[in-house]
Amino acid sequence: MSWGYKILIVYIVFIAMILGMVYVASKQTNEMQDENYYAKELVYQSVIDGKNNLNALSEKLSISNTAEGVTIKLPAAAAANITEGSVYFLRPSDEKSDVRTKLIVDANGIQTIPAAKFKKGLYTVQISWKSNGKIYYNEQKYTVD
Repeated sequence: MSWGYKILIVYIVFIAMILGMVYVASKQTNEMQDENYYAKELVYQSVIDGKNNLNALSEKLSISNTAEGVTIKLPAAAAANITEGSVYFLRPSDEKSDVRTKLIVDANGIQTIPAAKFKKGLYTVQISWKSNGKIYYNEQKYTVD
């Protein structure tokens, strides 16, 4: 085999590899972790204030797995007179598995989200609410069993 054919084979293999990479790249999903990233960045000071308000309390927010689902318990001082609130379970590996719900706690400051809404695995939990004119915010990693 002459050197001309060897060069031709190298070119063909190179072109096949490039086309293969283009095909694989076109099949990848480009999910963003948050669609409103830039808008949220502009109001990030309220998140900082919410974290500081929550850290100033002696009692801490807790999240736990129960037979009914995932239970969130707010500190008693921050659970009274909630005017608005939201809970967002963000699953980094699958956007379709994210869980969003309003924060609606009982008299003890507890909310249980049914287990049927979750897949087992790692979530980033973002909880924000307004109580007695103060903003509260918590973000943490949590594993649903």
